[in-house]
Amino acid sequence: MNNPPRQKRSKSDLIKVSEVINIVKDSLGLEKSFKIQALKELWPLVTSFDIAKHSQPAYFDRENNLVIAVTSGALAMELSMKKNNILECLKQATKNTDLSFKDIRFINKSS
Repeated sequence: MNNPPRQKRSKSDLIKVSEVINIVKDSLGLEKSFKIQALKELWPLVTSFDIAKHSQPAYFDRENNLVIAVTSGALAMELSMKKNNILECLKQATKNTDLSFKDIRFINKSS
């Protein structure tokens, strides 16, 4: 069996792996998932472990607000009253990272 001769690729034809990874992350929406996961790990440190048992960062909305899912309306109200303090703590905890968001809001996701 004769194999056809291979064409040599020039360096300009090659794509860096890091570029491919970025394209895949963008197309699958993984970047936001990674950011949410990082915020989930920070959440108990910013609030408390008790509060974190019943709430967690869920997603970024269209206005780039961080949406926090909570298990009850009462907890949503409590966190809303502490919103400025929580927001300040989150921004301080993420200041040297690429995690950024405009504001936070709380939604009741009780089961």
